[in-house]
Amino acid sequence: MNRQTIRILLVHELRMLLRDRRTIVLAVALPLLLLPIILFAMKSIGESRGKKLEETVYMYAVTGSRADEARALIGEAQKSLQSGAWNKEENKFIAGFKIKEVAAADPSASLAKQEIHFYLKALSGKEADALPKPEEKDKPPAAAEKNGKALKPVLARQARLPGVPLILVYYQGDRDVSQQGSSKMRSLLERQRHEDRNSLLRERGFPADPGKVLPVEEKSLATAGQSSGSLIGRGLTLFLVILMLTGGSIASMDIVAGEKERGSLETLLTTAVKRSEVVTAKQLTILAVALTITVIQIAELLIFITFKAITLPQGFVIEVPPITIVTLLLLFIPVAAFISAVLLMLSAYAKSYKEAQLYFFPVYLLFWIPALAAVLPGVALRSAIVIVPLANVSVAVREIMVGKFDWPMLFIVLVAMSATSLWMMRAAAKMLNEERLITAGESDAADLAGGAALFPKRVLRWYALLLVIMFVVAANVPQLATFRKQILFNELAVFLGGSLLMIRVYRLNFKQAWALRMPKTAVWPAVLLLIPATNIMGIGIFRLASLVIPVPTQVLEQFAQSIMPRELSAWQMILFLAILPGICEELAFRGTLLYGLRRRFSPVVLAIAVGIIFGFFHISYFRIIPTGFLGIILTALALLTGSIFPGVVLHIGNNAFAYLASVQQLPIAKMEWWAYLIATAVFAFCINIIYRNRTPYPDLRSH
Repeated sequence: MNRQTIRILLVHELRMLLRDRRTIVLAVALPLLLLPIILFAMKSIGESRGKKLEETVYMYAVTGSRADEARALIGEAQKSLQSGAWNKEENKFIAGFKIKEVAAADPSASLAKQEIHFYLKALSGKEADALPKPEEKDKPPAAAEKNGKALKPVLARQARLPGVPLILVYYQGDRDVSQQGSSKMRSLLERQRHEDRNSLLRERGFPADPGKVLPVEEKSLATAGQSSGSLIGRGLTLFLVILMLTGGSIASMDIVAGEKERGSLETLLTTAVKRSEVVTAKQLTILAVALTITVIQIAELLIFITFKAITLPQGFVIEVPPITIVTLLLLFIPVAAFISAVLLMLSAYAKSYKEAQLYFFPVYLLFWIPALAAVLPGVALRSAIVIVPLANVSVAVREIMVGKFDWPMLFIVLVAMSATSLWMMRAAAKMLNEERLITAGESDAADLAGGAALFPKRVLRWYALLLVIMFVVAANVPQLATFRKQILFNELAVFLGGSLLMIRVYRLNFKQAWALRMPKTAVWPAVLLLIPATNIMGIGIFRLASLVIPVPTQVLEQFAQSIMPRELSAWQMILFLAILPGICEELAFRGTLLYGLRRRFSPVVLAIAVGIIFGFFHISYFRIIPTGFLGIILTALALLTGSIFPGVVLHIGNNAFAYLASVQQLPIAKMEWWAYLIATAVFAFCINIIYRNRTPYPDLRSH
């Protein structure tokens, strides 16, 4: 390659970007203006909110058989607070707390109508003992259910002895003032309870001030800079990756996809310039724009911090010595190169600027997963994560920011990330050498024919859209957050509904698209035997993956509780966890997705691609690898039998087996290594039987 030619092309690309007003406005001017506006708005809103909450006179009601005692307790607490008898520093949260009791015949209805901010229900010991246990759900009052808003009770029942009275504080969880007032009321009551207990001990002759007996103080051995560095290090990689992606995308979408639309790329290729030089210049352009925008944003943020436009928390100290800056720079340069290569490939694959924008968001989300590795507890740099691209940088940055420089591991991170970046850059160059990608080709045969011929080119867009819908709905629609509603939405609306819509839009033959063919009879015994073998192998894969990305036990417990609600019966769990996913997901992934990609990849690559896509639809990070493994097996089964039915049976059986094993507390996740080897041998035996009785998926690419 000619360096002079690359330099000329690079300067030309940068000039073209600078001449484009959209680039200047979106990449430089808008972010520069948005940050101070956002910071000013956040500061103003925060100050306004604090002033409003401070000036608010909280209206409340008291009900229950012990209401008079609750009123007396509140009155004593108010007198102590107003007289200054309590330490102001210790009770800063409730300082200036203004309250007024109002009469309410139906407090829950008054709360729902916003006539009061919260209400208290004082119960006798007998009434409190009759309440549901802590692990059971507390049902809101009927009036709240009628208004469609659940009331959240604050239960002061920690370590409550039988027969002891109880005060419940009910508030409206979707109202800021109600939530704040209930929290302050609870703090006020707990403080008064603490004072009453101490007074009672002193009256009974306790020899010392109870508050000064066996005081417990905590002291961190880490410096303020190390504590702050740990907090910054957890999110720094994600923050910079987001900036690089957003900044680089502005250049990348226009630099290839935009030029395809304008027809200027073909003109450049008619000159004596080599394609490798064109690709290198474009990669350097994206890299330069991404780094420039990142530096601008960070510099602006540091300026605001320096001039105290952003109020930092008390004790928050930023210590960044020169060695830290140099090390971080060395680590982030290959990250920037990696991102620029990915964005260039994305732009090259798209036929238009609009299509490149459509592909960007799923890629944007995928980068979040490894960039958040530093947030995961228990993940150390001295583990297999040191060779996982981007995740290794995330963990390394966290350790660097606390002043821990493990130079051998940091060197491995740098080598691994640099090698990955070089490989991606070469892949981008190779990809851009394909004539169909580097030219516009708006009117190829598939585009002109439309219908079923166009579906293979559009199938990935559809599944990117389905992934975005799942992500957006899960994050923004609380009505679908329950177990049953979420399962029904994902399976029936997203997977089954999306698959049916694709078949209708592209006029596909549903029997071919869903591979509704019967396999040979000899396949079925092997499929049934595959169920336990595949499940055990999947757990083994998960245990191996945990060596790279450890998963905390509490995360697994919370996940198990979320997917196995206690109120559902066994047949309902089998329906929601096994039957619905087994049918709907197979129709979506081993049906329309496999059908759409069958001619684009070789069978091995096809199985891996469909399996990985299947894994990413199971959004939890620790499920991606084992679920992706299952997806590869199910895809391979469809390719060998030419039918979706064996995959449906295996999918249903695998999920049902996992549920029943959990209910029966079978120690599958704690078996010895030889048990996983036996499962692998059984798996190989079954696959051999299926292979001998194969009826290959029709119309596959031969290589």
